[in-house]
Amino acid sequence: MQHGRAGGVPGTRWAAGQCFGPNHDPEQYRLLEFRHRGGEAEVWRAERTSHSGRKEIVAAKIMLERDPSEVRRWLGRWEDVTHNANRLGVQDLVVPTFLHGPVPHPPGGAPKGLVAYQISPWLDAVPLDQWARAARGGPAAAVDVLLRLCRIVDDLHGKHWVHRDISAANVLVDAEGRVKLIDLTFLAPLDSALTVAVYTPGHVPPESEQVGGLPTAAKDRFAVGTLARALLLPEHGRLDLHEPEAQTRRELQEAGLPSPVADWLCEALDAVPERRPAPLVPWAERGAELLRSLPAANRISCLGLLADGWGRPVVVVGGPDGVEFHAASPDETGTRLRTGTAVPSAAPAVWPGRSALPPSGGPTGVRDLAAARAADGGTAVFAVDRRAVLWCGTSGQGWSQALHSAAGIAAATTALGDVAAWTARGGVVHMLRWTPGVALSVSELRHCPADRVHAVAPEQDGGWGLLVERHGRLVHCSVTDPARYERTSYDVAEPAGAVPSRELLAEPVLSAALAPAPGGGLQAGAVLADGAVALWSRGTGGSWRRAPLVGDAADRAAGFALVGHRGGPTCAVVGGGGVRLRLLPGGTAGWWRPTLRPATRVALLQGADWRLSLAAVVEDEVHCWQEDEAQRWHPVPLAPGH
Repeated sequence: MQHGRAGGVPGTRWAAGQCFGPNHDPEQYRLLEFRHRGGEAEVWRAERTSHSGRKEIVAAKIMLERDPSEVRRWLGRWEDVTHNANRLGVQDLVVPTFLHGPVPHPPGGAPKGLVAYQISPWLDAVPLDQWARAARGGPAAAVDVLLRLCRIVDDLHGKHWVHRDISAANVLVDAEGRVKLIDLTFLAPLDSALTVAVYTPGHVPPESEQVGGLPTAAKDRFAVGTLARALLLPEHGRLDLHEPEAQTRRELQEAGLPSPVADWLCEALDAVPERRPAPLVPWAERGAELLRSLPAANRISCLGLLADGWGRPVVVVGGPDGVEFHAASPDETGTRLRTGTAVPSAAPAVWPGRSALPPSGGPTGVRDLAAARAADGGTAVFAVDRRAVLWCGTSGQGWSQALHSAAGIAAATTALGDVAAWTARGGVVHMLRWTPGVALSVSELRHCPADRVHAVAPEQDGGWGLLVERHGRLVHCSVTDPARYERTSYDVAEPAGAVPSRELLAEPVLSAALAPAPGGGLQAGAVLADGAVALWSRGTGGSWRRAPLVGDAADRAAGFALVGHRGGPTCAVVGGGGVRLRLLPGGTAGWWRPTLRPATRVALLQGADWRLSLAAVVEDEVHCWQEDEAQRWHPVPLAPGH
C-alpha cells in the first residue's frame, strides 16, 4: 500500500527521519533509507542510538501486519528464530534481534499503534544477483561465492535445520566476495511439522511444501542451484519453474559455456529431490574445477549468414562486444566490418550502393541474431541482447530497439522483397517487417502461442513455417505471410482462430532449424539436451515423420543448420569433433568435414546462383567455405578479428 506521507518514498508506509523503538524508548531508532519491500515487511537502513550515546547503522525489518493477533504470531516466530539461530552457531548466518513497539513516527510525535520489528547488523553488501551483475572476475569469482554459500548451507543442514527461503535477496555478498545468509524467518528443524508453506518465486523446486508435512533439505539445495545459475548468467531473468533444467541448459549454451558445465549445474535443479547433490560443497568444488579450467570467455555467441551483391558470403556474428560483419572482398583477401567502424576506403562496399551498418546505437551483449537481405540489397539484422531486448539494425537507418522481453529470433526475405522476422514475447509470436525506406512494423500473432522462436522457412502455400518452443515442447506451426496484411506501426495480423500446428517433440531443445524440401515438403532438425540430433520430414500430405540422422553423430552436437538445396535439404552439424556437412536424407557421399577442430555455431545459406555457403565458429574464430560452379568447396578468406 502506498501512502502520500510527506517525505515518503513511493511504495512505503514510512518516511526517512521517522523514529521507532521499544515502548520504554520509542525514539531509539531513526529511519534513514528505504531499501525494499518483501511479502510481509519493509526493510530500511536505520540508525540506533545506544543509552551511552553511541550510534550504529542497522537493518530494520518493519512488519506490515497491524492485527494484534498476527503481530503476536510473528513475534513468537521471530523469538524462536533468534533463539534457535544463536543456539546453532552457524558461521555467516546473520542472526537478528526483535522488538515490539510504536509505529514509526516523527520525532516528538504521538505514535498510534504497535508493530513488530526485526533488527540485524547493517552489512556493506548487496544481494547476490546484484553482485553478479556488477562482478568482473568471471566464472572463477562467481564460483568462489557459490562455494562460500554452500559451506553455510551444509553447516546448517549438518545440524538438521533448513533455511527454506534461500533466494538472491537473502544472500548478501560484499566487495571481497564474502557471503552472508539472512532472513531466518522460516528456519526450521528437519523433524518438525510445518505450520506455514513458503513459496519464493524463481527459487522453489517442482515439489511443494505442505502444511503439516516435514521440511526437506532438498528444497534448499534446489534454491542454491538457482543461485548458481544467477551467478553464471547474471543478465538473465527469473527461472521458469515449469522447465528449470531445460531453460538453464539452453541459456548456458547460448552463453558459450560447454555442456559439462550445464550437466554439473543441473544436478542441483534435478526434478527428483533425492538426486540433488548432498552435501553441496563437493558439488561446488567440482563446478569450481570445471569453470576454472575454461578458456577465456567466448567472443562469439551467435552467427548468421548473408550473400552480398556478388554472391559472396557475409558472416554476421554477435557477442559481448556487439554485432560484427566478416565479408570477403573481390580479391578474396577479406574485409571485416564492425558496428561502429567505417568501411575501409580501399575496399568496395559489401552491398552495391549500400554501406555497412551505421556506427551509432548498436547493441552489446548479443545472445541471438538473425539477418536477411532485401531485394534491393538493403540488409536487416535482428539481435537479442542479454536483457532480452530485440534490436533491429538496417543499412542506411541504423540500430533501434524493437521489442522488450524477446525470446529467439528468425528472419527471412519475403516474396515482395522485404525482410520479415519472428520472435516470441509474452507467450505469443510477434512478427516484424522491414521495407527499405519504411519504418519497421510489428504485429502480434495472438493465436500462435510460443515461448521461443527457433527457425522459419517458406511453405508451399505462400505462408511461413515456424519452429517454436511451447512449454518445453518443440512445435511446428504455419503462419500467414505478413505481406497479405497492410499494417501501420503495431497491430494484429492474422485471421481469427488458432494457427495450424503440430508437436514434433515433447521435450525442450537447445537449437532447431527448418528448411524447404523437394515437392513442397519441409525438413526440420534439432539438437536435443543431451547433444543428440533429431530429424523430421513433412511431405506434401502435411504429416510429419521422424527420421534418424544417418552417419557419424557420435560426438555431442553444439549447433545445427539446415538449408533447402537443389538436390534436397542439406544439414551441417558442429561440435567437439569439428564441422560436418551432408545432403539429406542419407545420400551417397557421406559427411564432408572441412575441419576437425571444435566448433560451436554454424550457419548455411543458398545464394541466388544456387551455390551453398557454410560458416562456423571454430575455436571462437569465424571460418567460411563456399561451393564453386562445379560444387567443389573452397575456404573463403576472412580478415582476422581486431
